[in-house]
Amino acid sequence: MFPKPLIPGVLFHTLEHIIRTGGGYNTEKGGQWEPGADQRIPFQGVVLPVSNRDLQYAPYGTFTALSQKLYTNGYTMPPGAQVYDPLDKKTYTIKQELSYGPVHPLKRFAIECKERSAAK
Repeated sequence: MFPKPLIPGVLFHTLEHIIRTGGGYNTEKGGQWEPGADQRIPFQGVVLPVSNRDLQYAPYGTFTALSQKLYTNGYTMPPGAQVYDPLDKKTYTIKQELSYGPVHPLKRFAIECKERSAAK
């Protein structure tokens, strides 16, 4: 049997997957954009810094100073999904899944902080 990658359970905490629903242009208000409601789905995960090994084997492009890794307990999200971490009060964007395939349910994602992004 192959060894399985493990993250100590004590590191995992509740994060929120933000799903934006609705929203649109309101013609009664001169075509102004009205945002929809956010649905927040809690899951267990941990945000960790990017290591030199990640940089060496990065199949998904470049890293910035705001790049991190997200490990989850099997919860999966598509690229572009938004994740809020209540511990550091930051919102991250999923850039790419870096899964271990069918070998292990642990999911790993390349993420980037939205801390300095322009307002929508």
